[in-house]
Amino acid sequence: MGEEWRESLAAIPILQGLSEGEGARLVALAERLLARKSWTLIGVELSERQRRILALQAALPGLALGLEWYRGFHEIIIIPEPVSRRQQVQDEFGLVSEFEEENAGEAWPQGPLVLAWSELQQDGDWDGYNLIIHELAHKLDMLGGEADGAPPLPSGMDQRQWTRALQCAFDEMNDQLTRGEVTQIDPYAASHPAEFFAVCSESFFTDPLRLRAVYPAVYQQLARFYGQEPAARFPATRWLAGDPEGTG
Repeated sequence: MGEEWRESLAAIPILQGLSEGEGARLVALAERLLARKSWTLIGVELSERQRRILALQAALPGLALGLEWYRGFHEIIIIPEPVSRRQQVQDEFGLVSEFEEENAGEAWPQGPLVLAWSELQQDGDWDGYNLIIHELAHKLDMLGGEADGAPPLPSGMDQRQWTRALQCAFDEMNDQLTRGEVTQIDPYAASHPAEFFAVCSESFFTDPLRLRAVYPAVYQQLARFYGQEPAARFPATRWLAGDPEGTG
């Protein structure tokens, strides 16, 4: 591993707990992502270091899965800021309302990833949010067809256990919101099963103790799916900072 890649690994908090072997595999995967995907910059300029840091985070979900799981897209487009779009929603009575929705990232079946650089610059810490991991989770989901929170599972996983764990947690979160309660992970997860999988994937890699405490069955399913244990990488210094359970 070159010194530049070693420095980039060390600059990303969520990667600092990787073993030497894991770090080397992640770097190899990141290099392949930079070489094999088309990176289109629109109104944005990235240094080589910024490209490395972005590619390393993009490679993280695929560390155990492998590059083959990233076959559902060919291009990553980076734009300066989130895009606002007017959306229409029809309620149960047939009434249509419009609202403005801000999109920091988009993933379409067989299409590119579109990511806002202003949001990407904030990623990499143990804070529960990571735009590129979120959008890549959608791409993994889409390998099974429509994004529905049910991606193809690696060999040895039980589809019934996966569905039961994620559906129960999804229903629990929606019940909490109906009661007006504050959820422990981003409430956007309750908007659709596909968003629940993507948001939980973000939490799995960037706030694993919280996810494990709140939805232990979901954490275990994601650990098997991604072939990783981010909770074991969570820095001891943060345990000692007054939040040993990672639950805020």
